[in-house]
Amino acid sequence: MHRVLFELGSFKLYSYGALLMVSFIVGLWYARRRAPKFGFEPDDITDATFWAVLLGIFGARLGFILQSLPYYLSNPDKLFTLQFEGLTSFGGVLGGILGFWIWTRRKKRPLLPLLDVAGAAFLLVHPIGRIGCLLNGCCHGRVCDAGFCMLQHPDSTLRYVPAQLYDGVFNLVFLGVLLWIERRGGLKAGQSFGLAIAFHGLARFLYEFWRAGTVDEVKQGLASSTTIGTLPITEGHVAAAILMLAGMAVYFVQNRKRESG
Repeated sequence: MHRVLFELGSFKLYSYGALLMVSFIVGLWYARRRAPKFGFEPDDITDATFWAVLLGIFGARLGFILQSLPYYLSNPDKLFTLQFEGLTSFGGVLGGILGFWIWTRRKKRPLLPLLDVAGAAFLLVHPIGRIGCLLNGCCHGRVCDAGFCMLQHPDSTLRYVPAQLYDGVFNLVFLGVLLWIERRGGLKAGQSFGLAIAFHGLARFLYEFWRAGTVDEVKQGLASSTTIGTLPITEGHVAAAILMLAGMAVYFVQNRKRESG
């Protein structure tokens, strides 16, 4: 864990925020490269990304607050932060889609091809954000004592599974699968995005089997933040399953349109 990359006087550059900025730059570069394939100019992507990032960060923060609502009700002073802490990809995805929708409505452009541009880019940048999680000490795996486990919080002597890296690798593998499917051709507008969302949901579903909790929960001595009662699944599993179903629904609905058209 290395939460602060460096300090300059009272200014601190936090690793999580820095990695989010890196992921934004990489994602924008890759999306601009994909733009012509889907009927957009690179500058269109830059313009649309402003809305997606703005609402994506808001959605990611709101989603995290809702999934940890009891903690924030007890600690209202922790609700607002400028350090990019406490974000969830589920809320980020929904907020980003809303941002793209707003841009397409303003510019009178089609939404689904724009989402196709963004889907693969999201699978690429998510692992960068997960490195930020690793350095920040959040979203780690359960306690373990194997050689690959890491000490991930200064207030704890416990070592944890680096589950953030697992999630990142899953997303990169699925990105490779998605690009292979795209190269085969024949996808209709929205299908690449549907697959990207389904793949991300599957990656998150797998990751949840290792995930243990957040930094704040480690401080409180809690083993898990999201387990549903005594069930061996978490709220994250449920949300990931919904994401997978939504992605596959988009894919098959568009596939039916292609077959009927």
